[in-house]
Amino acid sequence: MKRNAVYSLFIIAACITACSKSDTTPAPPPPIDPCAGITITPVATVTHTTTGLTQGTITVTSPIGSGFLYSIGGSGFQASTNFFNLPAGNYTLTAKNANNCSGTKTLTINGYGAKFFAVRTIINGYCGPCHLNGTINGNKNFDADIDVVNAWDRIKIRAVDGNPSFMPIAPNSPLTAIDKQKIVDWVNAGHRITD
Repeated sequence: MKRNAVYSLFIIAACITACSKSDTTPAPPPPIDPCAGITITPVATVTHTTTGLTQGTITVTSPIGSGFLYSIGGSGFQASTNFFNLPAGNYTLTAKNANNCSGTKTLTINGYGAKFFAVRTIINGYCGPCHLNGTINGNKNFDADIDVVNAWDRIKIRAVDGNPSFMPIAPNSPLTAIDKQKIVDWVNAGHRITD
């Protein structure tokens, strides 16, 4: 009887092994990442402000279009490419598409002294295309604030005194008496960014 019992157990074990269903269902594919191969690099322009005021702006220039949303500093997303009334400081701009693929860029809005802010506004309005956006004319480019500060004497001589001739040239010349006075006030205050 023992032999039959052992034999029966062997048959049962073999049957369980042979009859058990093996899972042949393939594993599901990994989820598709909608952001794979997508690079979003925000590009924006900034306007600066007078220290203590909220005159700064950030304007997204790329990427723009349907489905893109923008945020600065995690303050919520918006469809508008413009951020207004910003104080001086560092900002993290985030742009994301409809699939939530995103990219960031750090931007700085400088805080200027009121007199320098007035002069910087004049230069931005009158000195392009000759001295802005990478253009160098007369060995001067005023894209960087420090270049404006370093050329304070030349700015006054050409824009205020008209020596040897007035700058800017047509169609924006000469500066108004009010704008000339803003330059004189900045120069007399010490011609610094903080003045």
